[in-house]
Amino acid sequence: MARSRHADDILNINVGGKKYTVRRTDMLADPRSKLAEWFKPGTLKPIATDKGGNYYLDRDAKTFRHILAYLRLKKEKFVPSLALPSKPDDLAKLVGECEALNLSELKDLALDLLQKYQRTEEQHFVTSYVQVALRDFESWQFEKEQNSMALKKKPSADEEFQPNSAYDEWDNL
Repeated sequence: MARSRHADDILNINVGGKKYTVRRTDMLADPRSKLAEWFKPGTLKPIATDKGGNYYLDRDAKTFRHILAYLRLKKEKFVPSLALPSKPDDLAKLVGECEALNLSELKDLALDLLQKYQRTEEQHFVTSYVQVALRDFESWQFEKEQNSMALKKKPSADEEFQPNSAYDEWDNL
C-alpha cells in the first residue's frame, strides 16, 4: 500500500533550467525508458539534484515538454502521436532526446513524421522544378513563335523599297 502512494508522488524536476512539476506515474508511463528506471519507487539509481533539492536532468527543456506530453498521453491511453511537435527541426531534436532516454515508441513516431516531411519536401521540390521548367519552356516557345511571326511579316529587301510614281507622290501631298 505504501508503494502505490509513493508511486503517485509529485516530483519537481529541473530539466535544463526549466522546472516541471509532474506525477511520478507520468515518469513511469514508458517502463523501458531511462526515466522509468530513474524514478521507479525504491530505485537505487542516484539522480542528481539542483541547489533547491529538485531532481535535475541535463536535457533540452523545450524538447522535454513533448516527452512529458507523450508520457501523460501514454499513461492515459490516448494517442501518443498528439505529443509530437509540428516543426521538422523540433522533431529532429526530439529524436535525439528520445534516443538518449530510451523512449523507442516516441522516437519511432517522430522519425516516421520526419520521413513524411522529407518525402513531402522532395515532392514539393520536384513539383516546383517541373512547374518552373514548364513555365520557362512555354516562355521560350512563345518568344520563338513571336520572333518567327515577326520574321514572316518583315518585308524582304526587294519588297521593302518600291519607288513611287510621280502620281503616287502627288496623291500623298
